[in-house]
Amino acid sequence: MEINIWGGEGFSAGKNIGKEKQNSGLELIKSRNISGGEREIKALLNSGFIIKNDENFLLNTYGFIDKDVRNNFNGLFIKNNFVEVQGASFNSMTPYGRNITVKNLIMSSEKFNEINSAKYACNYAKYDEKFNEEYKLSKFTLGNYFDLKQNVPEIDPRNTAPGIINIGTGKASGGGLKQVKYAISETPSSYKFKFDKNRPDVFFDKRPELGVLKEYKDTTDGFKNVKVTVNDKKILEIESIHNWQKIMNYVKARDMQFLSGLKRNEKGRISDRIEVHHINQLQDDGRENVHNLIAIGEDAHRLADSYKILIDKNTGYYREYYHRIADARESTNISEEDADGKEISYGEKIYNNLLKSIGNLDLNDKIMLNDIKLDIETNSAMRLNMLTDTGENLRLLFIDGKTGEELRLLAAKTDDETDKNIAKTALINIVKELATGI
Repeated sequence: MEINIWGGEGFSAGKNIGKEKQNSGLELIKSRNISGGEREIKALLNSGFIIKNDENFLLNTYGFIDKDVRNNFNGLFIKNNFVEVQGASFNSMTPYGRNITVKNLIMSSEKFNEINSAKYACNYAKYDEKFNEEYKLSKFTLGNYFDLKQNVPEIDPRNTAPGIINIGTGKASGGGLKQVKYAISETPSSYKFKFDKNRPDVFFDKRPELGVLKEYKDTTDGFKNVKVTVNDKKILEIESIHNWQKIMNYVKARDMQFLSGLKRNEKGRISDRIEVHHINQLQDDGRENVHNLIAIGEDAHRLADSYKILIDKNTGYYREYYHRIADARESTNISEEDADGKEISYGEKIYNNLLKSIGNLDLNDKIMLNDIKLDIETNSAMRLNMLTDTGENLRLLFIDGKTGEELRLLAAKTDDETDKNIAKTALINIVKELATGI
């Protein structure tokens, strides 16, 4: 006779008890996560961060979002003397100097008073400039903060501030701290690449003589320079160069095949004014890249900006996918003769020079170069154009084949995995902001 030792009421009751214990355990874990998230948010705000009140911030802090989290989050600001600023207007938030309004900014009352000190003195220009700088630095630091939490030892938000993240290195590294500092400016860096036509295999730098940069606007709004240091040693410098006119020209050329219903004159030429529209608005943290931009008629643009017509958020991605454009740099098609009299294109010359430069690197430096190339070329239309090895650093120049935008990069050579993670995280966060970034 077969006997079922697991059967009967006892087994069923045991299952229910087990489920209750499991649910109780999950609720306890959830409660601890919410409490931990509250402490982290409070510590970050007390550290002077300006934080946009959106679900991405909640998701990064708590790991999940539900009604309880929302209620706790809202209650936190009521109880802890934080200020929510609706419609805080300032200029030059973007590289193109547009006056926009940022909604739902959360900050500590101390930071609010500090930023507004210039405003109280009736110096509104200085107020706007300071608010702009603080917001961008806060945003960039927080982006790196949450990304680094996934890859490096614990970060204590109480020892974090805009532009500074302190990271514990663990017992294996002596139990010390690494102090990471970020600096953002919109002026060119102290180095630049210079190409010597007589010696195409040699690249060198000079102090800030703009040279080819004169092609860009006569303002520093087109630049963004980011420096990252660890314990006061520079490990990364990134300089992106934007030209809004070039970006607009590219988007208009890309989108002409998608525009319909435009007015035409007697000669059949389009008489409607074609403009470039941000799908996700700047005040909603919309990015200045071609995936977030579409060409649109002037009348339709006004309707879209006032939300009277809705545009699919993925329209820019769709148009990028279907559009094919030749390399914007016509010079790549210019043929020259090499030392043996063989005709080669300018593009081939660049490729050959890169191969020669890469061949001189040791294995560790090649791995580092490959990681940098992968991060940038996977997430943007940038392609490596120049490389020079200074012994301590790799200096790289990337060119966007679509818009002609430039990205210059100095990366310190290091075997320290934490330093590599810090540099990689900062690099990816900047690439996201490029004209053709993700």
